[in-house]
Amino acid sequence: MSAENVFDENVEYLYRVREDVSKVEQLRSDLERIQNQDKALKKTIHAEEKSIQDEIDQLIKKRKSEFERTYDQQIDSNKGKAKSVKNKREKVKNKKIAQRVASETADIKEENRKLQIEIKTLFKAKHVPQFCNSHLYYSLFMPKRLSELFTLILSMLIGFVGLPAAIFTMLRYTVLKDKQDGIAIWSAVIVGVVIVLVGAIYFVLFNITKLKNKNALIEGTRIRAKMLANQKQMKAIQSFINKDKDETGYGLDKYDDRLKDLEEEITVIARSKQDALDTFEKETKQVLIDEVNGRRLEKLEEMKEEKEKLEEIIARIEKNISEGSVGIINQYGAFLGREFTSPEKLADLIALMEDGTAQTVSQAIAAYKGQG
Repeated sequence: MSAENVFDENVEYLYRVREDVSKVEQLRSDLERIQNQDKALKKTIHAEEKSIQDEIDQLIKKRKSEFERTYDQQIDSNKGKAKSVKNKREKVKNKKIAQRVASETADIKEENRKLQIEIKTLFKAKHVPQFCNSHLYYSLFMPKRLSELFTLILSMLIGFVGLPAAIFTMLRYTVLKDKQDGIAIWSAVIVGVVIVLVGAIYFVLFNITKLKNKNALIEGTRIRAKMLANQKQMKAIQSFINKDKDETGYGLDKYDDRLKDLEEEITVIARSKQDALDTFEKETKQVLIDEVNGRRLEKLEEMKEEKEKLEEIIARIEKNISEGSVGIINQYGAFLGREFTSPEKLADLIALMEDGTAQTVSQAIAAYKGQG
C-alpha cells in the first residue's frame, strides 16, 4: 500500500493498527507477569535448596555429635577412674614414705627424746629455771649459731628501739597530748627510762641465770647442739627418702597395673572413635544426605521443571514480541512513524476520527499536530 493510500485511509485502518499494537503490548504485559513469576520461583527454589542443605548440615552435625559424645563420655569416665587411682596411689605412697622415714629415723628420735630428758633432768638437778632451756634464752645469753645471732639482734632492736618507740607513741597521744612544747625532753626521758629498764632486766637475768648456772648452761649447749645435729640428720634422711625414685618397696604394683589397664582402654576407645568417624564420613554421611534428599528433592525438581517451562514461555513471548514489533515497524512504522504506533497516540488519532474532527488518517495526524 502506498503512503498516499495509507494517509487517505479511514478509521478502520487505525483500528487494525491498534489491534496489532495491542497484541504486542499484551505480549509485553504477559512477559512482565511471567518474568515476575520466574523471579519469585527462582527465590523459592534458592530458599528450598538452602533449607535442604541446612537440614542436611544440622542432621549430620547432630548425628556426629551424638556418637562422639558417647565415646567422649567413656573416655572421660576412664580418665576419672585413672585420676581416682592416682590419688589413692599417691596417698598410699605418702603413707609408706612416712612409715619409712619414721622407721629410719626412729633411733635418732629416740636419742633426741633421751637428750631432752637429760637436759631437763640436768636443769632440775642444778635448779636452773626451765625457761633457760629455750631457743630465745640461748640466743640472748649464749648465742653460737647464725639463727641465734639473728634472734639476738632482732630482740635487741625490739627491746631498745621498737619498745621505746611504741611506748612513746602511745603516751604522746594520751598523757602527753597537751605537752607538745616539751615533747623532745619527754621523748628523751621516756626512751632513756625504757632502755634502762630493758637493760636492767637483761643484766638481772644474766646474773641470776648465766653466771649462777654457767656450767649447767654450757652442758645444755652441748646437749642442744647434739639434738640439733640429730634434727639435721633426720631432715637429710627424709629428703633422701622423698627424692628416692625407687618405689618397689611401697607395694604400688596393683595401682600401676590398674592405671596401665585404664590407659589401654582409653587408647582402644579413642581408636574406635576415630574408626567410627572415618565410617561416618565415608558411609553414614551419604546415607543421611540421601534420606533428606529422598524426602525433599521431588518437590524441588518440580519447581525447577516449572521454572524451565516458564523460561521456555518467556523465550517464546520474547520472540513473538520481537517479531510483532518488527512487523509493526515494517507494516505501519514506515508510514505512520514510531510516534503514531504507540497505543496512546493511536487512541488520540482514533478519537479525532470518531468525533468527526478528521475523516482520513492524514487529517487526524494534522489535527493532532494542530495543523487543521
